[in-house]
Amino acid sequence: MYKLADEDIESNKTFTLPESQVVILGLGGLESIRKSDIIYAVYPDTTSFYQATVVQGPKKVAGGDSFVLVHFKDDGDENGITHDKAVLMKHVMRVPYGAIF
Repeated sequence: MYKLADEDIESNKTFTLPESQVVILGLGGLESIRKSDIIYAVYPDTTSFYQATVVQGPKKVAGGDSFVLVHFKDDGDENGITHDKAVLMKHVMRVPYGAIF
């Protein structure tokens, strides 16, 4: 069992989850992400994962961090245009096996 705290300080929520429901980030395996792959990524300025489509594979930036450009599902602006968003690779995960879109 894992005891997790919400990253949002204001919520003060904690959750107890079995190991089968926890995904540990940063263990690798993301090097092969390519354009058109469906992933989960943390939406900018939030602590929540959302479904996204990769529009540009991982790129390194100064300082050693890597990012990927994505289009988040249902993220079109008032004109229906979905803009590229950069997400650090440490905030990206593959869609878990058996997940339903």
